[in-house]
Amino acid sequence: MVSSRKFSEGLLLFCVFFFPNAVSPVSTELNVRHSSQEKLRVKRQGCQDGTYEHLGINCCKCAAGQRVEEHCTKSANDGKCVYCENGTYNSEPNSKESCEICTSCGPENANLEQEEACTTIKDRTCRCKKGHYCNTAVGTCKICHPCTRCSSSGVKEHCTATSDAVCNEESGGLSGGAVAGIVIAVLVFLAALGIVFRKKILGFFKRDTSNSPVPENNPLLPVEMGPHIVELAEIIGWKDMRQIALGCQMANSIENVKLSHPNDSEMWTQELLSKWVERKGRPASVELITTLRKMRKNTKADKIKEKLYPIDSPTQCSSA
Repeated sequence: MVSSRKFSEGLLLFCVFFFPNAVSPVSTELNVRHSSQEKLRVKRQGCQDGTYEHLGINCCKCAAGQRVEEHCTKSANDGKCVYCENGTYNSEPNSKESCEICTSCGPENANLEQEEACTTIKDRTCRCKKGHYCNTAVGTCKICHPCTRCSSSGVKEHCTATSDAVCNEESGGLSGGAVAGIVIAVLVFLAALGIVFRKKILGFFKRDTSNSPVPENNPLLPVEMGPHIVELAEIIGWKDMRQIALGCQMANSIENVKLSHPNDSEMWTQELLSKWVERKGRPASVELITTLRKMRKNTKADKIKEKLYPIDSPTQCSSA
């Protein structure tokens, strides 16, 4: 045991004497590591996210997701940052004393839902619920509207988060709408020529006239209503326009216009009338007057007739 120790000590002295540089690489590597750690420590002590000036001192900015609780007073690093509270965020390095409040996706009737949750470094994002759209930029929408449902004509463009569906136009073959248009055109033509079946023609345009004590003397030709929407809406009024729309199963449209223009019944009436005219198509002018007479709103029907069918208008059929 003693001889073994002496041999080891002798070998070590031999290496040191004849190979004095044998341990220098280890020493050099330790020096390099120590130097790197010193540099890293100094770098981490710097302001990684930049600085801001406060009372003449450049203070370190707080990182994203944090806010300033105490500004620095002596050196850049002696300030204090804390994390944003629940429901708030800061998306960038900052010198703010408060965090931004997370966006809300609105009330239930806005038809919005959360897409990405709010974190301390990112705001909440919202999107329209399935079957709804908003025609404003994503992230700024406040209310989403129900997508239009196309009939048998099919969908031309599908509903997206930012645009409504577009339906194909009725074309090719004799669809129900095309047949109705042909029948109306034929009946108007026969009435203009004073055909013997005039009474049946008038009966077509005045279905169920027993409810209207003021019959039309002459059948009416369809006319464009677009330029007169504002004037006609003022004559009809919201209460009667709503009843007309309900008769056409337009309950969704009624709710949508009320959401689009809160507390503005005039705009409700104008927008709902526009949607009703769009649904009815070209015969809308004739049907509007007929419907008002069925509702016993003859004064309003007469005023609308004066607007759409002046005495000298070429669109008014003359009696045979």
